[in-house]
Amino acid sequence: MSHILVADVGGTKLATALFNQYQQILIKREVPSDISTREALFHCLIDSFEILCTEKELSFNEVSKVCIGVPGIVDVQKGLAVYQNNIPWSNFRICERLTEFFPHAQIMMDNDVHMATWGEYNARGFRKETMVYITLSTGISCCTIVNGEFLRGTGLAGEIGFNIVGQAGETLEESVAGPALEKLGRTLLGNSNIRLKDMMELYYKGDPIMEKVLQQIIYCMEKQLHQMILMLDPHCIVLGGGFFNHQPKIIELIKNVIQQRLLNTPFEGKEQIIESSIHKGETGLYGAALK
Repeated sequence: MSHILVADVGGTKLATALFNQYQQILIKREVPSDISTREALFHCLIDSFEILCTEKELSFNEVSKVCIGVPGIVDVQKGLAVYQNNIPWSNFRICERLTEFFPHAQIMMDNDVHMATWGEYNARGFRKETMVYITLSTGISCCTIVNGEFLRGTGLAGEIGFNIVGQAGETLEESVAGPALEKLGRTLLGNSNIRLKDMMELYYKGDPIMEKVLQQIIYCMEKQLHQMILMLDPHCIVLGGGFFNHQPKIIELIKNVIQQRLLNTPFEGKEQIIESSIHKGETGLYGAALK
């Protein structure tokens, strides 16, 4: 029986899973990422794979494919993690290293947002459609698939966090990413220790200060999504990542604003293509299993 090992490597956590040959998840685990050194993180990955296989009484030789998603810039053809700002794998030949442990398996890797996008694309049964996946958590990024192929550009396509959205030159990431929202909320609330999670609870209770904070993300995301709809006219835009996965109401508010923006234009009603993630936090794992 063929089995697939996958991983979603992040600067904070390392998620791994074992799938069967039908791309059904059998077991998964999540541990803190050991980013003290590149070797520490690599062995953290191998140890997690070993625990999954041991629990299912499998050997590494029974694994037919290993596929991982890593943050930052990657060279898929060379199996190289080129650059990241949150893990120590700069110019790290991850596929070559994995071959040492899985000599008979197919080894694959890609950018983590691409993996998540592939998971959402397949979850919708898409084959030829155009879909954009946006992930918002500690940062913001996106990936686009057209006719079943990733739109990569020269390697930096999808880095929408650098988009200028403020009159003073503020970028999208500086305006809507988790740390930015937390910083603004702490300033306006006069509480330097409050977390974004607790801020959102205040928001849903009708706190006027938090309503002001959330207006920033709604305004900025509406501008970003409006541009995407006009430029790509995609079949679907998926809003995912740690923030959107836990805040479906915010997605609906953004859609409402875009609806008003598109009234009496050829794009009227296109706000309906904006959807929440199907696989939520597991979408990167599913995407890796389906690669």
